[in-house]
Amino acid sequence: MVRRVGPQIRIGKSVDKESAMGRSETDRVLRHLFRALDWRALGDVYCDEGGEAFWAEHRGKALRLGLRWADALLPRLAAGGSSLYAGGGVADLPAVVAEVVERGRTIRIANLRAAECRLLAAGLTEVGLAGSVTVVAEDAGAAASGAGVLDHVSMVSVLTDPETWPQVSAVGYGRMPPALLDVDAFTRERAAIEALLDALLAATGPQSVFTTTVEEVPWLLRAADRLGVTVEADDVLVESAIVGDPIGFLSVRRPDDAERHTR
Repeated sequence: MVRRVGPQIRIGKSVDKESAMGRSETDRVLRHLFRALDWRALGDVYCDEGGEAFWAEHRGKALRLGLRWADALLPRLAAGGSSLYAGGGVADLPAVVAEVVERGRTIRIANLRAAECRLLAAGLTEVGLAGSVTVVAEDAGAAASGAGVLDHVSMVSVLTDPETWPQVSAVGYGRMPPALLDVDAFTRERAAIEALLDALLAATGPQSVFTTTVEEVPWLLRAADRLGVTVEADDVLVESAIVGDPIGFLSVRRPDDAERHTR
């Protein structure tokens, strides 16, 4: 069942000021972390050429918009819980650090790019967060199975990645004329996405939060309908830290055993 709460989403809506207080330690850790990261090497991961210049231009924006994302996210999360950042990278670091510093949470970042994982792990070790944040170079579904019970999953621009899902991404963004669609490839990609979402939802507890983009919401709603999960979408959107795509928050509730038996 899907239930939408509130009016249409609005970008730039104010969030609870309480989440912005006590931010000095998060700011300090993030400044240290962004100094410690190897931006030249990260540039090689993200760009075929000009990567260092790319990060010189965008890392300030990544920090600023990332903290805005954290301000919107933290009021939705309980202290001491666990999060999985599927496909997590530089753009996710402000929210990750804020979760650890301000909520005492444990984090697992799953990213298929091993080089980026090594670079992120090195930076997090430098600032003393290696005990709270684990970075693994593996599929998010596999990472979820080893993460314990999750109450937050961040899935931002994962299901629209053109390298991983070329057919699905092209259809989703309107780049693929129907006559050119490889139906068999699309069907395989769709099945893989559904398996990933099943694994992520299976790793969550009775109540959880999914952070995701507008383009990915239909996939999660489809999985929720299939699995009998209730989803509530609120009316807050923030911009993603690099591209500026709208990020929203979905509250997910799994039926308990008693509810399952009454259906």
